[in-house]
Amino acid sequence: MNLILFYFDKTIINKDTGAEYMKFMVQRNPIRFVLCFFALPFTLPFLILNKTKFIGFSVLLWLVTCGMSPKKVAKLRKRFINRYLENNATVLYKNAIEKLISHTQNNDTVVIVSGASEWMVKRIIAKLCIPKLEVACSEESRLAGGMVSKFHCYSTNKVERIKMRYNLEEYETIIGYSDSSIDIPLLRLCNQQFIVNPRPYCSTKLTKSFEKSMKIVKWV
Repeated sequence: MNLILFYFDKTIINKDTGAEYMKFMVQRNPIRFVLCFFALPFTLPFLILNKTKFIGFSVLLWLVTCGMSPKKVAKLRKRFINRYLENNATVLYKNAIEKLISHTQNNDTVVIVSGASEWMVKRIIAKLCIPKLEVACSEESRLAGGMVSKFHCYSTNKVERIKMRYNLEEYETIIGYSDSSIDIPLLRLCNQQFIVNPRPYCSTKLTKSFEKSMKIVKWV
């Protein structure tokens, strides 16, 4: 059996789903927009660094959800997913879907690993109707009447989460799909790396790290 690690944003879908959700939540309410704007001088230094991104994200997430009941948050989440997937600018890569289906039919363990929140990824992949897909994603929790980041599945945190949930020695081959050099720690777990539509500077970093074991693919 093989273990397949599939990044989500810009590998399966062409956008940053978490960023699109924050944009949706901020733009729907002028007061929350102003609060987030004035919070930027505080949050930006945290958002720049990988290890502290979750702090800046938590502050902004709390500002766009504070005072909302769980029922209201759930309603807005559903509205966001529907609007996001109905937008013609949102593309689920056909090649990615074909690979997901192929791997599940091969009885591989297929894990979608993402910095996006688990609820986002689960709702979107549910639309694909592909059975047996597993997820390792960021998590949210309630704090003081709003939502914050409970676990940020990003960079080395992805490696920790995968190692915690899966015994890597049980698998014949580990294959990773990603678009970004940020996933180099995760891709180091893999025997084979498929780099999807990489930007030039990412491609350079990835080539230095993996040389002949990686393959660049162009997906639509």
